[in-house]
Amino acid sequence: MHQKIVLSVVLLGALSGFMSEAQSSEESVGYARIRVYQEGDITLYPGEYCYGSDSSAAIHASTSGFTFFSIAKRVGMPETDDIPGAYNEYEIPAGKAISVMLQWQGEKDGVKASCGPIGSTFYPQSAKNYDISLGYSGGCFVRIRELHKTAPGKASAIVAPSGFSYACAAK
Repeated sequence: MHQKIVLSVVLLGALSGFMSEAQSSEESVGYARIRVYQEGDITLYPGEYCYGSDSSAAIHASTSGFTFFSIAKRVGMPETDDIPGAYNEYEIPAGKAISVMLQWQGEKDGVKASCGPIGSTFYPQSAKNYDISLGYSGGCFVRIRELHKTAPGKASAIVAPSGFSYACAAK
């Protein structure tokens, strides 16, 4: 009888240690990383299904205009072969919706062009890397890719599942 009690206490202690280790490991990987290319005005809305809200959590991740005083933000993501020179990287909460709003305008030889605002929503997964850029295929769209590490510091990219997002309703 005494051995069963001792065994039960040891077993419960081991299980509680395993559970707390699993919980702390989940907490430490509760974020994804995202790279935003400086191709347009891009704002991230963590925890939102729409874009354009006045949320204090919104991240103004990219502006299309060059600013001399802007400092690039890096979190150590692996690079793809098609990475442009200007981008910022962020850690974002995983497992929750994040909406992206993109706007772009330009002028060349007196011809003006613009795109957006357009939006997309996706669910970043814990401990994964993503990038966001302007895509174009008969019209502009928000391109979201998941990065897969191929070598130290290098990655390949595949299109990540995402959906169209709408502007948030005005209050």
